[in-house]
Amino acid sequence: MELIVLRKAASGVKQFMQNETVGHVPPIRLWQALCGGAELPKRQYQHIIHCVACETLATQIGDALDDIEDALRRNKIGMGGPHSDQRLN
Repeated sequence: MELIVLRKAASGVKQFMQNETVGHVPPIRLWQALCGGAELPKRQYQHIIHCVACETLATQIGDALDDIEDALRRNKIGMGGPHSDQRLN
C-alpha cells in the first residue's frame, strides 16, 4: 500500500489517501507512453506524478529519448537526408 498526497489543506497540512490498487507503471508501458505509442489510464498517470520512483524513471526515459534523437540528427538518420532509409538495426 502506498500513500498519495491528495491535496494541501488550508491549514497547510497535507492530506493523504491510501491507494491499494495502483502499482508502479511497467517500464515498457511508460516508455511506450512517452514515445506517444500508448495512452496511460488516468490512474497510472496520477501514480507517475505522485511516485518518486516512477517519476524518476519517466525522466530517465525522456533523457534517453532526447539522446537518441540527438544521435539520429548527428548521424542524419531518419531526417529526410541521403541516409534516411538506413535502419538502426
